[in-house]
Amino acid sequence: MDAVSLISSWVSVALQLTLIIRARQGRFLSRFPLFYSYIVYLLVGSLVPLLLSWVNSPYYRSVFWYHFMITLVVEFAVIVEISDHIFGSYPAIRELGRLVAFCISGVFLFYIIPALTEHSSSSATILDFVKRTALTKAVILLALLAAAKRYDLPLTKNSRGIIFGFCTYLAINVVNFALAETYGPALYGNIFGVVGPVSCNLAALIWVVSMWRYEPAIPLAPAIREPDWNHNDSSDYHVGELNAKLEKMIKK
Repeated sequence: MDAVSLISSWVSVALQLTLIIRARQGRFLSRFPLFYSYIVYLLVGSLVPLLLSWVNSPYYRSVFWYHFMITLVVEFAVIVEISDHIFGSYPAIRELGRLVAFCISGVFLFYIIPALTEHSSSSATILDFVKRTALTKAVILLALLAAAKRYDLPLTKNSRGIIFGFCTYLAINVVNFALAETYGPALYGNIFGVVGPVSCNLAALIWVVSMWRYEPAIPLAPAIREPDWNHNDSSDYHVGELNAKLEKMIKK
């Protein structure tokens, strides 16, 4: 492990530990269980390669790549966490949001899997696979944000921070892997190895700032919170009606 990678890894560990310790101090780990489970996974995944590198273990490279590939799947948990908080006020729709996220993930497997079956070099295959996975997550996230925008669903500072950090991470990675795939390791290899860890640390820094304290959604005044069922054009009416119908379907 070179000096740049070593410094980046320790920065990651410091940011991830800060996130976990601060959430534990504020007693809001349980408010974002999937998100903080993801952070714990990243922390373990950062510490184990550091330990293996320190003892010059021959398993370092294998452990690193296994962790990297599993991370691509674990990151979908962040999408589910975002979906849960976007539809937090509507239990039935929240469950539907989870279902939609999983369904879109399944549909886009037909887009991701070809990256592993194409006849190309292993490095090109991995680059294309990661790029397609990041695009899949971006599409799911955009669909959830479009729903929030369409129905004027409120987002707390914490939720916005998770979304902003994850979007930043995804955007940088899509560009980074696309450039690496285009220019190859000879021209872009050194830059690629730096940009990847930077994207992770930048996202973690955004999360440290936005998750420094728990900020629950501000309760709406009764007159606003209760949908006006006489005004069928209101977003409250449509979302509330959809939630009520879904609850009836679930109970049947």
